[in-house]
Amino acid sequence: MGLKAVIRAGADAVYIGGEKFGARAYADNPGADDLIEGLDFAHLRDRKVYLTVNTLLKGDELDQLVSYVRPYYEAGIDAVLVQDFGVLKILHEAYPDLPLHASTQMTVTGPLWAKELEKYGVTRVVPARELSLTELKRLKEKSGLEVEVFIHGALCVCYSGQCLYSSMLGGRSGNRGRCAQPCRLLYLMDDQTGFDGRTSILEQKEARHFLSPKDLNGIDALPELVRSGMDSLKIEGRMKRPEYAAGVVSIYRKYLDLALSGQPYQVSREDRKMLYDLYNRTGFTDGYFHRHNGPEMMAPIKHELTREETAARHALYEAMGGRYMKECLFLPVRGRLRAFTGQPLTLTLSSKGRTVEVLGDPVLKAQNRPLSPDRMEENIRKTGGTDFVMDQVDIKTDGGSFLPMKALNEIRRKGLAALKGELLAPYQRKGTEDLEPAPNRKRKNSDRGGEDPTDLKIRVLVSTLDQLKVAQEAEAVREIYVESFLLRWLDRDPVEAAREILAKSPRDRISIALPFIDRAVSEERELKKHARDLKGAGLGNFLVRSPETLAYFMGHQLTDLVRADAGLYTYNRAAEAMLREEGVGGDTAPVELNKKELWSRDNRTSEIIAYGRLPLMVTAQCLEKNQKGCTRCYATHTITDRMGVQFSVKCICDFCYNVIYNSVPLSLLSETKALRAMGFEGIRLQFTDEDGETTRSVIETAAANLLQGEKREVAGKHTKGHFLRGVE
Repeated sequence: MGLKAVIRAGADAVYIGGEKFGARAYADNPGADDLIEGLDFAHLRDRKVYLTVNTLLKGDELDQLVSYVRPYYEAGIDAVLVQDFGVLKILHEAYPDLPLHASTQMTVTGPLWAKELEKYGVTRVVPARELSLTELKRLKEKSGLEVEVFIHGALCVCYSGQCLYSSMLGGRSGNRGRCAQPCRLLYLMDDQTGFDGRTSILEQKEARHFLSPKDLNGIDALPELVRSGMDSLKIEGRMKRPEYAAGVVSIYRKYLDLALSGQPYQVSREDRKMLYDLYNRTGFTDGYFHRHNGPEMMAPIKHELTREETAARHALYEAMGGRYMKECLFLPVRGRLRAFTGQPLTLTLSSKGRTVEVLGDPVLKAQNRPLSPDRMEENIRKTGGTDFVMDQVDIKTDGGSFLPMKALNEIRRKGLAALKGELLAPYQRKGTEDLEPAPNRKRKNSDRGGEDPTDLKIRVLVSTLDQLKVAQEAEAVREIYVESFLLRWLDRDPVEAAREILAKSPRDRISIALPFIDRAVSEERELKKHARDLKGAGLGNFLVRSPETLAYFMGHQLTDLVRADAGLYTYNRAAEAMLREEGVGGDTAPVELNKKELWSRDNRTSEIIAYGRLPLMVTAQCLEKNQKGCTRCYATHTITDRMGVQFSVKCICDFCYNVIYNSVPLSLLSETKALRAMGFEGIRLQFTDEDGETTRSVIETAAANLLQGEKREVAGKHTKGHFLRGVE
């Protein structure tokens, strides 16, 4: 088992997934018995094991959650890593003494969200990989929680938890542990060659890994991370061979100990080469610790390993396998055997400050040759197949006793089992009363929207001034979400720009869509600070997309102004309940749920995206900067995949991230009747690069279907997304 190998190599703790709900669905995950065996192995050696339940759970899966975790909870699992709000809520309620860790999939980018998670039993956060050392230190100081930092391994180009690329292209959801990694493929940027997918993209000289970062190697950052007070360093090792994981761990163990010692810090050339030979994706990057993004972080065109490189890797894996896959970490035991005629055979065992004593049958009087102390000691030292090795054995006997070998075997096995139980007892917990969530219920009429079709509100999200003008003129539109970056184009302070738009619109009709990623102080943060004033000036709500932004509203008792966007996932009823209990005014249905799964939600305060190019990725990397240098011009680019499909990429410069949009818009406009029956409170039409005429046409189509009972669709190519197919 890889768990044992990395512990032998020096790991203090191991994240591991069981048979369900882990973010590596295609890994060779152990069953319950094997995982508990690994947990006991770790605990006997004072190491920790964390269970990964870091995927989004559908409603029927949530019913299995508590019983799935129970055996690991009782066996003493040290923490559970989670992404899903519902999982967070249910596990904290079922097992309040169980520490929870917030996965990087939860997109923790600041201390506000980390602090809010504490009340749900979260003791440690694994923040977004994109955070700098300065941000990590601030997160630690202001939240007071433990902070775990990714230090070595694969880097996603997208903020973890915000990626729908694999999901929308092929139905394999990264949020469900099934990412197909389309980001690792070659693409053309702003293609002028007329590539149509009929020839190999490898033949195009301009093809690059625009979406594939190099692997992270943070070996040189260890002293700074130690000084910054980070609590844990995570090495990404799943879906890789145990020899790789053990080899990387051994090097980081060596240099972390050096960094902690205060001695001069220098990494040897031999150890750097070993990290390189173990595995790398066309070289290494030191990540985001000292930069926001940059072309030097991205992988070049992939090259095949040379014969020499392949041989070096094979030899290294052989060495790591021999050292860490077979090497044993036995616990030394002191034994004391007492064998006196007519008295019970007594064995006392001690290890790690704990002692057990077990009794056997009465010792017999020898008829011929007494059993010698040497033979007794030889037997007691036979600990093969266990976690122990006899360090010292003290034998006391009267010299005239006899013992069958069977009696010695039994008391040895009994004693070692008792000692193992004694050493593991502090970790184990008693089972708690069942607290499974209520099963999925059938929907009642009271859960559904009214029969009046106008109950299903039309809301519009706009990204350009032309779209805003058309939306303001459309009587059927009940609310307009204005992208916060659009306010800068009015060439004035964003708060004043918002007030100007509000003054020209009917009261409560304008809302503001805040950024997908909330990190440093920016214009968007100023908008949050003026939330009450803007509400008084006629603002409707804020469309909130980042957990850190949500935490700001939670901390200021302003959640009634919030509609959570689809990326704040409410996959299941417990996640919906969590947001409602926090006072959030409404949410948006996740786009990965299918028709049947949408029916299982309580949609009375939910809206659903019914039209628009869905954001597939939000990335700190910038195509404009990486290819041309930073221009802060809000550029739009396209990337073309190997099938000739083009995706729009927008640079959101004020907040320094790119958004990659799907190649065709989602349209559920012909499904209006079904959406109303599901009880949704509203539908959203999202506009990105549509011109005014297209914007008007889409709004009119939605209105005709909604108000006149028609079943029209938008012109041109479109997709129903996951509405019919869903995800694995």
